[in-house]
Amino acid sequence: MGVTVALYPGSFDPFHLGHLSVVERAALLFDRLVIAVMSNPAKTGFLSIDQRVALLQRCTNHLGNVRCVSHDGLTVDAVAAERADLIVRALGKEAAAEYEMAAMNVMVSGIRTIFVASEPTTARISSTVVRSMVAAGRLDKLSAVVPGPVSEVLRRARYSDMHGVVLDR
Repeated sequence: MGVTVALYPGSFDPFHLGHLSVVERAALLFDRLVIAVMSNPAKTGFLSIDQRVALLQRCTNHLGNVRCVSHDGLTVDAVAAERADLIVRALGKEAAAEYEMAAMNVMVSGIRTIFVASEPTTARISSTVVRSMVAAGRLDKLSAVVPGPVSEVLRRARYSDMHGVVLDR
Protein backbone atom coordinates (compact mmCIF):
# COMPACT_ATOMS: atom_id res chain seq x y z
CA MET A 1 0.00 0.00 0.00
CA GLY A 2 1.30 3.49 -0.89
CA VAL A 3 1.53 6.70 1.05
CA THR A 4 -1.83 8.09 2.09
CA VAL A 5 -2.19 11.84 1.53
CA ALA A 6 -5.13 13.66 3.08
CA LEU A 7 -6.24 17.23 2.39
CA TYR A 8 -7.85 19.31 5.17
CA PRO A 9 -9.44 22.33 3.43
CA GLY A 10 -10.92 25.36 5.13
CA SER A 11 -10.81 29.09 5.51
CA PHE A 12 -9.11 28.90 8.93
CA ASP A 13 -9.92 32.58 9.50
CA PRO A 14 -8.54 32.46 12.12
CA PHE A 15 -7.09 29.04 12.94
CA HIS A 16 -8.25 27.94 16.42
CA LEU A 17 -7.74 25.11 18.90
CA GLY A 18 -10.60 23.06 17.41
CA HIS A 19 -8.82 23.14 14.04
CA LEU A 20 -5.53 22.20 15.71
CA SER A 21 -7.18 19.26 17.45
CA VAL A 22 -8.47 17.93 14.10
CA VAL A 23 -5.03 18.46 12.51
CA GLU A 24 -3.23 16.59 15.29
CA ARG A 25 -5.67 13.68 15.12
CA ALA A 26 -5.56 13.52 11.31
CA ALA A 27 -1.75 13.68 11.31
CA LEU A 28 -1.78 10.42 13.28
CA LEU A 29 -4.07 8.74 10.75
CA PHE A 30 -2.35 9.59 7.47
CA ASP A 31 1.18 9.53 6.10
CA ARG A 32 0.90 13.13 4.95
CA LEU A 33 -1.63 15.84 5.73
CA VAL A 34 -1.94 18.95 3.57
CA ILE A 35 -3.84 21.84 5.14
CA ALA A 36 -5.29 23.95 2.33
CA VAL A 37 -6.31 27.49 3.14
CA MET A 38 -9.10 28.03 0.64
CA SER A 39 -10.14 31.46 -0.56
CA ASN A 40 -13.82 32.25 -0.64
CA PRO A 41 -14.66 35.12 -3.00
CA ALA A 42 -18.01 35.56 -1.21
CA LYS A 43 -16.28 36.45 2.08
CA THR A 44 -14.07 39.31 3.14
CA GLY A 45 -11.11 37.82 4.96
CA PHE A 46 -10.37 38.64 8.59
CA LEU A 47 -6.73 37.63 8.08
CA SER A 48 -5.11 37.54 4.65
CA ILE A 49 -4.52 34.18 2.97
CA ASP A 50 -0.74 34.63 3.40
CA GLN A 51 -1.16 35.43 7.11
CA ARG A 52 -3.30 32.31 7.59
CA VAL A 53 -0.81 30.02 5.83
CA ALA A 54 2.08 31.46 7.85
CA LEU A 55 0.17 31.02 11.11
CA LEU A 56 -0.82 27.46 10.22
CA GLN A 57 2.83 26.64 9.54
CA ARG A 58 3.85 28.03 12.93
CA CYS A 59 1.01 26.22 14.73
CA THR A 60 1.76 22.85 13.11
CA ASN A 61 5.56 22.88 12.91
CA HIS A 62 5.66 20.18 15.63
CA LEU A 63 4.01 17.77 13.17
CA GLY A 64 6.55 16.47 10.66
CA ASN A 65 3.99 15.14 8.18
CA VAL A 66 1.90 18.31 7.84
CA ARG A 67 2.25 20.89 5.08
CA CYS A 68 0.29 24.14 4.71
CA VAL A 69 -0.68 25.68 1.36
CA SER A 70 -3.21 28.10 -0.10
CA HIS A 71 -5.54 27.25 -2.94
CA ASP A 72 -8.02 29.17 -5.08
CA GLY A 73 -10.94 27.31 -6.54
CA LEU A 74 -12.80 24.16 -5.68
CA THR A 75 -11.74 21.68 -3.02
CA VAL A 76 -11.71 18.87 -5.60
CA ASP A 77 -9.18 20.91 -7.61
CA ALA A 78 -6.99 21.28 -4.50
CA VAL A 79 -7.23 17.51 -4.00
CA ALA A 80 -6.01 16.96 -7.56
CA ALA A 81 -3.22 19.56 -7.26
CA GLU A 82 -1.94 17.98 -4.03
CA ARG A 83 -2.50 14.42 -5.29
CA ALA A 84 -4.50 13.69 -2.16
CA ASP A 85 -6.29 10.42 -1.62
CA LEU A 86 -9.08 11.85 0.50
CA ILE A 87 -10.51 14.92 2.18
CA VAL A 88 -10.52 15.47 5.94
CA ARG A 89 -13.39 17.43 7.45
CA ALA A 90 -14.11 18.35 11.03
CA LEU A 91 -17.18 16.72 12.46
CA GLY A 92 -19.07 19.61 13.95
CA LYS A 93 -22.34 21.43 14.36
CA GLU A 94 -22.91 21.63 10.59
CA ALA A 95 -22.62 17.88 10.06
CA ALA A 96 -25.62 17.62 7.72
CA ALA A 97 -24.14 20.14 5.29
CA GLU A 98 -20.74 18.47 5.53
CA TYR A 99 -22.25 15.07 4.70
CA GLU A 100 -24.02 16.58 1.68
CA MET A 101 -20.75 18.11 0.45
CA ALA A 102 -18.95 14.80 0.99
CA ALA A 103 -21.59 13.00 -1.10
CA MET A 104 -21.25 15.64 -3.83
CA ASN A 105 -17.45 15.27 -3.87
CA VAL A 106 -17.78 11.51 -4.39
CA MET A 107 -20.29 12.03 -7.21
CA VAL A 108 -18.24 14.72 -8.96
CA SER A 109 -14.71 13.44 -8.45
CA GLY A 110 -14.74 10.08 -6.70
CA ILE A 111 -12.85 11.58 -3.76
CA ARG A 112 -13.94 10.36 -0.35
CA THR A 113 -14.18 12.36 2.88
CA ILE A 114 -13.11 11.24 6.33
CA PHE A 115 -14.69 13.05 9.29
CA VAL A 116 -12.44 13.70 12.27
CA ALA A 117 -13.81 15.01 15.54
CA SER A 118 -11.88 17.52 17.58
CA GLU A 119 -11.31 17.00 21.29
CA PRO A 120 -14.55 17.51 23.25
CA THR A 121 -12.95 20.49 25.02
CA THR A 122 -12.42 22.33 21.71
CA ALA A 123 -15.44 21.14 19.72
CA ARG A 124 -17.52 24.28 20.38
CA ILE A 125 -14.83 26.74 19.26
CA SER A 126 -15.40 28.40 15.90
CA SER A 127 -13.65 31.12 13.92
CA THR A 128 -16.82 33.19 14.31
CA VAL A 129 -16.50 32.98 18.10
CA VAL A 130 -12.86 34.03 17.90
CA ARG A 131 -13.67 37.01 15.66
CA SER A 132 -16.47 38.01 18.05
CA MET A 133 -14.08 37.90 20.99
CA VAL A 134 -11.65 40.15 19.13
CA ALA A 135 -14.45 42.57 18.18
CA ALA A 136 -15.53 42.72 21.84
CA GLY A 137 -11.95 43.43 22.93
CA ARG A 138 -11.61 40.16 24.87
CA LEU A 139 -7.98 39.73 23.83
CA ASP A 140 -7.10 38.55 27.35
CA LYS A 141 -9.15 35.37 26.74
CA LEU A 142 -7.73 34.44 23.31
CA SER A 143 -5.29 31.85 24.66
CA ALA A 144 -8.30 29.73 25.67
CA VAL A 145 -9.44 29.38 22.05
CA VAL A 146 -6.47 29.87 19.70
CA PRO A 147 -2.88 28.55 19.56
CA GLY A 148 -0.14 30.85 20.85
CA PRO A 149 1.06 32.14 17.46
CA VAL A 150 -2.48 33.16 16.50
CA SER A 151 -3.03 34.87 19.84
CA GLU A 152 0.22 36.82 19.38
CA VAL A 153 -0.82 38.06 15.94
CA LEU A 154 -4.34 38.99 17.01
CA ARG A 155 -3.06 40.89 20.06
CA ARG A 156 -0.62 42.92 17.88
CA ALA A 157 -3.12 43.69 15.17
CA ARG A 158 -5.22 46.73 14.43
CA TYR A 159 -8.69 46.08 13.06
CA SER A 160 -10.47 48.00 10.35
CA ASP A 161 -14.14 47.51 11.22
CA MET A 162 -13.77 43.70 11.37
CA HIS A 163 -13.16 43.40 7.62
CA GLY A 164 -9.49 42.77 7.89
CA VAL A 165 -6.41 42.82 10.02
CA VAL A 166 -3.44 45.08 9.56
CA LEU A 167 -0.33 43.87 11.33
CA ASP A 168 1.64 46.49 13.18
CA ARG A 169 5.30 46.23 12.25
